Amino acid sequence: MLNNSNINYFKNMQLTVKQYQRIKLGLVFVLALIFSQSLVLKNFFIPVVVLIISSLLLMYLRKQVKGIIADERDYATAGRAAILAIQIYSWIVVVSMFILYALSDLNPYYYSVAMTLAFSTCILMLLYSLIFKFYNKIKFSDKKTIFLVVTVISFLILGVFTVRFFSGEDNWICQNGEWVKYGQPDFPAPTTQCR
Repeated sequence: MLNNSNINYFKNMQLTVKQYQRIKLGLVFVLALIFSQSLVLKNFFIPVVVLIISSLLLMYLRKQVKGIIADERDYATAGRAAILAIQIYSWIVVVSMFILYALSDLNPYYYSVAMTLAFSTCILMLLYSLIFKFYNKIKFSDKKTIFLVVTVISFLILGVFTVRFFSGEDNWICQNGEWVKYGQPDFPAPTTQCR
């Protein structure tokens, strides 16, 4: 049971950088276990909830760290690495998208994969642009954390909206070993065996 002394302990708690790194590593291990078990059990709600809770916990614990976790050089190097990673990823995805789109006559599933890659790259670039503008205009404060949380939630809602309203509801579905029309697909039934 929490009393005033326990609450004051958590308010005044301070961590060293080493303790914070150990807690972070432990959380990654626990998350990996939960994710793997959830995938085996085909439960996708639990990993999302655990991921959100652990992210909030890490944000709270990071504020409790006494000492320097990273300095300006680390942030500058991370920024250069991030922009390079985004550029390389974007080029690879765009080339892959065009190849898959060109091969969509052979297998209609390639079209869905190509569109998923295209949308994910657009969302990544848009998110990068928003965060870049955000860091250029807003100084470090608690408002920045709120803005980032609102931005991430907005992108999640946009992603769900996109999947719901722009995904192919006209498709072929495998039922009892045969391909059955669902809606009005504009491509022939897959040539692969239905299981």
